[in-house]
Amino acid sequence: MTVKWHGARAKAVVHAGAADGLHDAANDLFDETQRAVPVLTGALKASGNLDVDSSTLHAEITYGEGLPRDYAGIIHEKLEIHHDQGSAKYLENPTVAAARRFDATIAASIRRRL
Repeated sequence: MTVKWHGARAKAVVHAGAADGLHDAANDLFDETQRAVPVLTGALKASGNLDVDSSTLHAEITYGEGLPRDYAGIIHEKLEIHHDQGSAKYLENPTVAAARRFDATIAASIRRRL
């Protein structure tokens, strides 16, 4: 019996599945942060950005581009500030809540590719 190993192909298929899953999970998480971000003028919410790099399997959600220095960080960290819409920890809370679901989304995407 001869067994032929297609390691490079298997690795590429797993990477592609992980990239698809990361994209889906990151988009879901970005949507959750958009629902959680405080809205006073809308500028902080509008500054939200999602960048997914499929080649390195890296996703990054940022807020604050174009706003005064440290504004997004202050709003995120200051628990004592009252917000009529949204809340402090608008990145942290959705990320912690989604961690297991994030992993499951990526794993399911890999399984679909295999």
